[in-house]
This record gives sequence, structure tokens and C-alpha cells, in this order.
Amino acid sequence: MKTHASRMAVLALALFPLGGAHAQPPAADASTRYGCSTASTVPSGDAAARLEAFSAAMRAQAVPGAQLAYAGHGRQALYCHGVAKAGAERRVDDTTLFQAASLSKVVGAYIALRLVDQGLLDLDTPLWSYWPSERTRDNPQARTITARMALNHTSGLPNWEISPSNPAIDQTPLRPRFTPGTRFAYSGEGFYLLQRTIEHLTGRDWNTLAAEEVFSRMDMPDSSFVTDPEVAGRHASGHAGDGTPEPDRVFGWGNTAWTLVTTAHDYGNFVHKALYRGEGLQPATRAAMFTPSSDAADPAAPNAADPFIAWGLGVGLQDVDGRQMVWHWGDNPGFKALFMLDPASGESLVLLTNSENGPATYKQVLATFMGEGRYPAVDWSLTQD
Repeated sequence: MKTHASRMAVLALALFPLGGAHAQPPAADASTRYGCSTASTVPSGDAAARLEAFSAAMRAQAVPGAQLAYAGHGRQALYCHGVAKAGAERRVDDTTLFQAASLSKVVGAYIALRLVDQGLLDLDTPLWSYWPSERTRDNPQARTITARMALNHTSGLPNWEISPSNPAIDQTPLRPRFTPGTRFAYSGEGFYLLQRTIEHLTGRDWNTLAAEEVFSRMDMPDSSFVTDPEVAGRHASGHAGDGTPEPDRVFGWGNTAWTLVTTAHDYGNFVHKALYRGEGLQPATRAAMFTPSSDAADPAAPNAADPFIAWGLGVGLQDVDGRQMVWHWGDNPGFKALFMLDPASGESLVLLTNSENGPATYKQVLATFMGEGRYPAVDWSLTQD
């Protein structure tokens, strides 16, 4: 449960040692594939039971297709289920591309913290000081928003002023709904403002920056924040709750809040290397990422899970029954996603689904792979906008 910030800071240093010494799971590229292609390993024993439980959870909620990457207890495995699009024959394999939705934000947070370590960005300097955005120009409160406020969702901005797919977003004024820095409210706009500021600072567009700072470093060859027409045939289609395929979406420009397209294998590499091992970050910066920075209690969306959830710098933190987890969820139309990491052991799970029904599978999948117990992060995520 939530405790005083100073005690949590001490806990963070214990869980995420500054020396960077970890009991390493196997390298992410050593994954064994189950159900992912004709070349997949035929599962037996525990692996067969997990594959069946994973597929049963997807079938029970009519999820057409899913990928799951798991690391822990000395093994690394990738599981695939179903089809890329309902009514089509193309099976989900290890190269099928899914929208990661808000799992995108964690990649953005990592990039921002890389810039902090390089001295290019200060967490508590107003973003306006780096880049006078026309979206914040006429609002004194918006001009006080900092990188820390964007990362811990205390910017006061709504999730979106207008649809993030609308090209007019870059001309739409930002209006905080409360004094920035005073409380939590989940906001994609805060991350997008931070992205645009970073693009200005570095002189690089977001997808180029992500490729240089993350994808190439973390062995994520199939990941992109923009749609690549050359791999259009590998994309999964999203589905409504009744199984109807959603129109395929084209991401014409990168948005760190929601446009990442990836595979479970790629994102699992990111979780293992960037988050668990802290590659590319100063140890103190990685520790700060996983230290509670806001209480994640939005009075507009109260939840019984609130006492067990806090927010770090770009990631959710779950503390329940003596076990701490780092996590995030993703929620795009027709695509739902989740990752969870035990930062003490390195055990992790990445789940990508192509259905509105994906969240109904989370608890069963977590129990199967991460162990029985309570997962209030799932309940908390369902109340967010």
C-alpha cells in the first residue's frame, strides 16, 4: 500500500540498487516460441500448460489474436494465439505487429530520462523555457508544466484536448484543468507536449529519435512510432467487443502517447534491457523512475485500488501483499496491452491483444505466468479515461 514518500524512496533504493547488479534472466533474444509458427517448439509439461491456459483465456473472452512474452525463473518464452484478423487465415506469429497503445509512453519516458542524464533536460524546469509551444503560449498555467509533471501525470492537462489523430492537435491550445503539479490526472497531452519539446531540443523527429535511442539499442527491429507500408501485411487488425474488425489505422506521425507498433518480443527486450537492467540510464535515474512521484489518485476516477497504486516517472507502481511491480497498460480502439515487471527478480510479462476484450483476460494471464495473487493495477486501469 502507499506509504510516506521518504520511506518509499528508501524502498526504491533497496529494490533498484545503484550498482546495477541483478540476477539476470536469460537474454531476450533466446526466447523459445510456443504456438507462433510451424518452427515453434512443441510445448510439453509446464510450457504446454501455460500455452493452453493462455489460449483458453483468449478464447473465453473472444480475443481473436494475441502475443505474450514472458521472462523469469531462468527461461524466456514467447506465446502466440489466434489470428491477426477475424475471418482471415493469417495466424498470429512472432512477427505479427500490434498497436502497443499507451505502452508507448514508457518508451517516451525512457528517452526523456536519457536526455536528463545527458544534461539536455531538467525534470523541474518548465518546458516553455526550452520551447515556446504555441499550444501553451496563451495560458500562464500551461507554461509552468515541467517534464516531471508530464511523466507523473500531474500536468493538469486532460487526456486529450482533441483526438490525437487529428492534425489540428498541434494548433489546439492546452488548458490545464487544475494547477499543474498539485494532483494526479492521467494525460496523453502531457506526454505529447514533452515529446514536441524533446524534438525541438534534439532537432530530430520522434521516430528517428526512438530508433536511435531505443530501438537500435534494445534489439527492437520491428518497432516504430509511424506506419511502415512495407510491413503492412504483418499488422494485426483491431476488433470491437463483438469481434467485428476495426478499420486499419495508419500512423502518419509519431506520438509517444499512443502510436507505437511493436511485437511482444521487441517490447519484452525493452522491459528487460531498459527497465530491469537499466541500460543507458544512470543508476540514480533508473531508481528515480521507479520511485513514487505522484499518488495516482484521481478524484475524478476514484477506485478501491487507489491505495495500492502510485506513479513513478512514466510507469505505474503496484505495491500489494509485499510484492512491488512496475507496470503500464495500453488502450487503443481494438487493441489492449499490458506489461508487468518484478524489478527485484526481473520476472516480466508483455501481453498484446487485438480486441476490446483484452482487459478481461489480464488477471487470468497474470495468475498463470506471474503467480496467484492480487493485481489491483488491472482494476485501477479500467477506471481511467
